Amino acid sequence: MIRLDIWLTLPSGKHMKAGALVVGDPDPVRGGLHGQFRYAPEYLEQPHAFSFDPLNLPLSKETFDADRPREGVHGVFEDSLPDDWGRKLMARRHKLDRKEQRVPNLLRLLDNQGLGALSYLTIGEPELRTIGVSCQHLEKLALLAQKFEQEPDIADDNDFSLLFQAGSSPGGARPKALVKDDKGAYLAKFASSKDRFDVVSLEAAAMELSRMAGIETADTMLMPLGKEVKCLLVRRFDINEQGGRNHLISMQSLLKADGYYNAGYRDLTNVIRHMSSQPGHDLSRLYRQMVFNVMIGNTDDHLKNFIMLHDDNGWRLSPAFDMVPNIGFNREHVLRIGLDPRPPNTETLLSEMKHFGIKRRQQAMGIIEEVHGAVSKWPEVFSQYNVPETDAERLGKDIGQRLKRTCY
Repeated sequence: MIRLDIWLTLPSGKHMKAGALVVGDPDPVRGGLHGQFRYAPEYLEQPHAFSFDPLNLPLSKETFDADRPREGVHGVFEDSLPDDWGRKLMARRHKLDRKEQRVPNLLRLLDNQGLGALSYLTIGEPELRTIGVSCQHLEKLALLAQKFEQEPDIADDNDFSLLFQAGSSPGGARPKALVKDDKGAYLAKFASSKDRFDVVSLEAAAMELSRMAGIETADTMLMPLGKEVKCLLVRRFDINEQGGRNHLISMQSLLKADGYYNAGYRDLTNVIRHMSSQPGHDLSRLYRQMVFNVMIGNTDDHLKNFIMLHDDNGWRLSPAFDMVPNIGFNREHVLRIGLDPRPPNTETLLSEMKHFGIKRRQQAMGIIEEVHGAVSKWPEVFSQYNVPETDAERLGKDIGQRLKRTCY
């Protein structure tokens, strides 16, 4: 059995014991896990207490059973953990066999180094510290990430010590690390040996285009690190300038969409209406982001890439992140756009406006025109961010076709 105290770090930096998580040993026959969560009584008495998951874990004295036998915990707690890349680093760092890589045990080892504002401790109180290593080590981290990806079983653990310090909590499958400087905390994203495109430059360019399209995005900066080595720095929005934290939860957890799921942008609008402290503003932001994803070809728009963020003002849609052109040349988006399975066109986008609280066709057309105008500048922005000509030529054809379908 694993028992963990859950601590919440507020934007002010103050720590507060907020709940307890108990997960039993695996079922000897089926291997499933039974877990329970409850809020701490002293947390419920706080005037500024809020629900970690308003849809599934309302503020109450109730004990909540986790209906996820494979993981044993509610999705909001697994959101603190990394995905493939970070879990591989954790498994190597702590020498975990497959059975020891269950979610509750990973949370125990994560301590207070996860994404978001939650910490998981068996004893004591979390320290207030910015997670990650200095940006001065970026070039070395890039080389270590490449080495770990290509030869994980050859090198000695000591060779990867810096990477272990910097790489325990980022999500996704691609190489990345957590770094910091005197201005804040960042996610550093590196190239992968499996890349068929210069994904680092492409993401940097797509993020710039999204800003030009009027989308609120996470701050990014393309960093040259040496000969043919570079990374993309993405400022973390779960850590503020004072080192305090903002709680977050993915749309995947809010919608309880485990494993394979069939969801669309309309499902996200329902969540925003229920949770957001500024639903009209966030719905408009989401509509603009959907339009941009259609035009740039960001078909990997899965539920983990949409987050609700909690701060002193309540819940809101987080800044946009992880936007990349259609490097997989996929016909369909992960999230449905309307009910028509064909690639979206202008009429498809306009038919969806009412689900985003947009009542006037002229308003929706204004958004479409602004985004179209920004994405049309992709050749200049790709060149600005040194996207290789071959990549620009291949992806430019896809973007061009998308812009034709959504012209006005």
